Amino acid sequence: MLRFACPELKALAAMMQEKYDTRNKLILRNSSDTDLRRVEHDLIRIHRSIARHRRNCTCCKPYANLAKATPMRAGQLPRSSPFISFDIAS
Repeated sequence: MLRFACPELKALAAMMQEKYDTRNKLILRNSSDTDLRRVEHDLIRIHRSIARHRRNCTCCKPYANLAKATPMRAGQLPRSSPFISFDIAS
């Protein structure tokens, strides 16, 4: 179970888990598309609320900055060494 320092984020995560459980039950029961669409719309709304909360909450901002601490650029990717063939027979 994830642990959150922010109580509002904890509540949003619990709501999101509840919606995922509901969606999975609807999929297993082969429910109608409208019910499934409604639940997925709620999931999108909750994901956006979590993103908005993490941008604005003073308690959650330090954790969001950890992901940005080491940016990688395309030039920094390790390159494979060239293949050098040796002709041992000669």
